[in-house]
Amino acid sequence: MRILLIQSYLGRKEKPLLPLGLAYVATNLNGHEVSILDPNIVNSPFDSIRKKLTDFDPEVIGISLRNIDTTLYKDRFYYYKNLVSTVEYIKRIVPDALIVIGGAAFSLYAEEIMRQNPKIDYGIHLEGEETFSELLDNLSNPAGVKGVYYRQNGKLLFTGMRPPFDFANSINPRWDLLNFNEYLHPDGVGIQSKRGCCLNCAYCTYPFLSGRSLRLRPPKKVVDEIELMVHDYRVTHFIFSDTVFNLPEWHAIEICEEIIRRKIAVKWSAYFSIKGIDDDFIVLAQRAGCYHFSFSPDGYSDKSLKIQQKEVNKKEIQDICKRVKKLKGAEFDFSFFINPPGQSSWSFITLMWLFLRTNILSFEKHMHVSLNIPRLEPHTALCKIAIQEGAIGSERDLLPQDGIDLYSVFYHNPDMKFIERVF
Repeated sequence: MRILLIQSYLGRKEKPLLPLGLAYVATNLNGHEVSILDPNIVNSPFDSIRKKLTDFDPEVIGISLRNIDTTLYKDRFYYYKNLVSTVEYIKRIVPDALIVIGGAAFSLYAEEIMRQNPKIDYGIHLEGEETFSELLDNLSNPAGVKGVYYRQNGKLLFTGMRPPFDFANSINPRWDLLNFNEYLHPDGVGIQSKRGCCLNCAYCTYPFLSGRSLRLRPPKKVVDEIELMVHDYRVTHFIFSDTVFNLPEWHAIEICEEIIRRKIAVKWSAYFSIKGIDDDFIVLAQRAGCYHFSFSPDGYSDKSLKIQQKEVNKKEIQDICKRVKKLKGAEFDFSFFINPPGQSSWSFITLMWLFLRTNILSFEKHMHVSLNIPRLEPHTALCKIAIQEGAIGSERDLLPQDGIDLYSVFYHNPDMKFIERVF
């Protein structure tokens, strides 16, 4: 069969992100003719979709919905509204083609998205590497494929959960189907060394999307992929798209040591846990090419950190902030919420003082504090808190209708309303 995989159109021009999920799905589509299209890398997205549909004439079209919106309060933009127009456009050009949707954002709002978009034939819930391939082999009997939404006699049905994909033994994504030249900027190319998250952060969807058990790829296989991308696709920068790179630490250490051993000249960034990270590991990661360390402490009081189910306390945050001031040669970013549950006026003031002395008053420009407001997501503890506080009625409220402001899908601490307005 001819299978076209499309990265969902965002609706505005942004730095493009390589469609890592689609490349992994394509790896498992043996026996099919596969092509990948990213309309976000061209000036006329819908023209590129029309041309691809006309030239390739796909029988099945898979759409990956990565994000519903930016999740940034200061830059609220609704990507999801463009999915409806994209599906309508595709159906006008190739009315007989089957449309299958998947991706992280779809999985979070799967049932509601399927109900709102009746022209989507199938939905892939959670990881799609095995599910999509198996569905193609069983289009006459989708009920037998776990992890699938489908329609029967006007009813929307779900076949049930399936076990996690064996990511540890997966093969490399189909990089050959992508135009790497469009993604060669520092944040454009992602590599996964693991799936799953063993943390319990109250706002985070990763445990739901990829499970709480870590599935680790062998470090040598990870570095094989890095070496391939550097040598064959001229990649100079990439980001580890793991939920947290340094958990477990031994796995991250072996990857760094293998990069150093092979003398691979590449720069990379990653998300790191504060818990247990020491100076020796930071220096090792720098030697392996890490130029940007991202930390998400999120709260700046012990009460807030406890409610957010973080595994660090304020003293540990202060300690690493002091330590990285002395570590040159890389950038260190600390992300905080201004109004998380448990935040008080005093803890807000201390956070603002940290922000001012780090970003403005300090001569150490390799450190940075960024501020945001948490985006409420379904299947999270923070969502349950917002429901208890009466901010939202249910998880269904977190997929707003087209045209409304996204204000309501962010968490608003009832004790911080005045400060939030000022901010």
